[in-house]
Amino acid sequence: MFERALIPLDGSTIAEMALPYGSELAERLGSKLVLYHVCGLEHEPQMNLHKVYLSSMADNIKRTLHLQRSEEKENTVTTKVEPGEPRESICGLIEKNHIDLVIMTAIGSSGLVVGKMIGSVADHICRNVPVPVMLIKPNEKQQGGKKQHLINRILLTLDGSELSQRALPVAEELGSRLNVPITLFQMAHIIVPYSEDMAVDDTFSYTLLSDANEQRVKAEMTDLEDQLKGKGLEVNQLIVSGVSAGDEIIDASKKVAADLIVMSTHGRSGLSRWLLGNVAEKVLHHSEVPVLLVNARA
Repeated sequence: MFERALIPLDGSTIAEMALPYGSELAERLGSKLVLYHVCGLEHEPQMNLHKVYLSSMADNIKRTLHLQRSEEKENTVTTKVEPGEPRESICGLIEKNHIDLVIMTAIGSSGLVVGKMIGSVADHICRNVPVPVMLIKPNEKQQGGKKQHLINRILLTLDGSELSQRALPVAEELGSRLNVPITLFQMAHIIVPYSEDMAVDDTFSYTLLSDANEQRVKAEMTDLEDQLKGKGLEVNQLIVSGVSAGDEIIDASKKVAADLIVMSTHGRSGLSRWLLGNVAEKVLHHSEVPVLLVNARA
């Protein structure tokens, strides 16, 4: 699943913040990395400069890899420069080159574009490619610290739907191959009666309905936890009651000290949907750790 990872670079130091995560997957999983740069047609005469830039980035990665044979290092990182439009070119490369994972920063050199939360290229990629996308939000906290590895605990967010569980195999394989624990997270919706536009039955116990919903979630999560433990994974679960999935996911990631949040970009949670631009985008905006998005529609 993580045999070939694509890292799009636009020449900015912000985009280069995705490189350490690619290096870690190459080191720990044996992933092959493809460093990719798309230059506008007006910059095509300077294409050789772009190639030199990517070669420099590739050499930096190779120097950090602890591989026994020099041939392995050479084959681990390749580069590709093409003229064109970044969004379409990246999607096309993924389709033609059997890419399993995209690693990129949530914003590019053009800054915050879409909703002031996620760059236009990253937004397009997440919505359209059939492979997981790991989005790195540049900040000092995730790049610093004294941890031996960048990814030491995974938070897998679920909402009880089949679509949200499309992220499960991704988290499962990462947890297994990286040998790191997974925390299963789900929010049990608190049932809140409304009185402005609809009649509220004062005789009905909404608290009992919320409690029943929480018990259902606990049963589902316990069953899933047992299944994953049966496969040899280190797993625990965290269930909270609330009304805002995005806020609860952010709090949970801090509570369990997660280094990576894995979530689907299209699921159901009560009457709402988890869509990029809603829960996922809120998590991206506030998360201090990378978010691995799995497009459940793909």
